[in-house]
Amino acid sequence: MLHLLVLYDTLKENSLGLCQTKSCFLGDEQGMKKMVIPLLLSAAFLLSACSAGGEEEMTIEPSTFSEETEQVLEIIDDELVFFDYEVSDLIRSVSVDLWNYENGEWVSVGKCYGNLDTREGQLAVRLMDTSGDVFFIEDGSHSKSSYKRTSDWSDAVATSGYRLSTTHEIQPGRAITLWAELGYSETNAQVAVTDDFRAADCDYGTAATVTFSSDVVD
Repeated sequence: MLHLLVLYDTLKENSLGLCQTKSCFLGDEQGMKKMVIPLLLSAAFLLSACSAGGEEEMTIEPSTFSEETEQVLEIIDDELVFFDYEVSDLIRSVSVDLWNYENGEWVSVGKCYGNLDTREGQLAVRLMDTSGDVFFIEDGSHSKSSYKRTSDWSDAVATSGYRLSTTHEIQPGRAITLWAELGYSETNAQVAVTDDFRAADCDYGTAATVTFSSDVVD
């Protein structure tokens, strides 16, 4: 919690003279995103590392932040979601896949993967209309991968969404849905809110999944 409070104080007193009101932050949104998101990524990892227990578990769950940091996240970008994971020595690598529903099937539009150097870490995902971002955070540093995607939901009359909101057990080789958004072109469609997005009878869709593996990747 200390690290996140320091981060918040930094935002209030930074050398750029940015004011502390929401309207001021929004006045230079792009500049704030470039400055704040890297700080949030580093501070988020420090918080998860400090709060990790001694038991060896294989789980992934939504990240928990202080109230002050939550407010900053809401101001900067409410479509950036964080997840903490903890694995055993069995897990050697991780991959995040981005999916689009196109021409009646789910197709991969981006894949970010790598070998794990630590047993605990954090990742973040952001899905937007024309692109998707994946962040990996380990040992206070982060990497980012961005992917372009097409998404025309102009004919959608109903939508539904799912985000991982509870602790989920990690099983090697099994994909876990982090985020899914579905669209329907008919008003009487059966709207689904589920992590099994592939089973939904939708007309539009986008999703992000994470898979932990016992294999080392090249």
